[in-house]
Amino acid sequence: MTEFNLLFKALGIVEKDLKTKILNVAVLQTIPKNKLIVEQGKYIKWLAIVISGKVRVWQANDERQILLHYVNPIQTCALSLSATFKDCLSCINAKTVEETTIIKIPVRYIKSWSFQYQSWHNFTTQSFINSYDELLQAYSSLAFYKIDKRLLSYLQSLAQKNNSPYILLSHSELAKELGTTREVISKILKQFERADIVKLSFKQIELNKF
Repeated sequence: MTEFNLLFKALGIVEKDLKTKILNVAVLQTIPKNKLIVEQGKYIKWLAIVISGKVRVWQANDERQILLHYVNPIQTCALSLSATFKDCLSCINAKTVEETTIIKIPVRYIKSWSFQYQSWHNFTTQSFINSYDELLQAYSSLAFYKIDKRLLSYLQSLAQKNNSPYILLSHSELAKELGTTREVISKILKQFERADIVKLSFKQIELNKF
């Protein structure tokens, strides 16, 4: 019940009727790390709202991935939300980055609640707006910045976030985050090492200027 109260407060849900409906039809679930919760090319049966934890959202094409965004607490994936409105196949994959607790709502309620309840309408509208902004940033990065600059910027942001010069990611994991191949990442990192920008070791990258 605590998780649902957190959801109601965070989304500003004040309609008693809507609260009752959510409590009646929604499912609270804790999902382990690295568990696929939405699969590209399949129908979505539930809309998942993250309560705690983190979910990675991406598109896959052959062996390459394009990271779209991360879903954080009290958020949902707007691309999944869009699929529930149109009853179409999912265009994305979503996987838990860490143990994640979600509230799942059957898709048949999502659209009708947006017309019936102002608070739910506000939530879905804001989710679309946030997703548009994130996708625009991702597109701008892909379109206007070369992969070497994107890689260095990504490493620097991780170092700042973790307050450490050490990045504990493999070349394959970096390739997935940046939508390229492991070979490209390895080549650029070798160039960075020769330029004394990084120091490389097994599944670890150290930024020399942190």
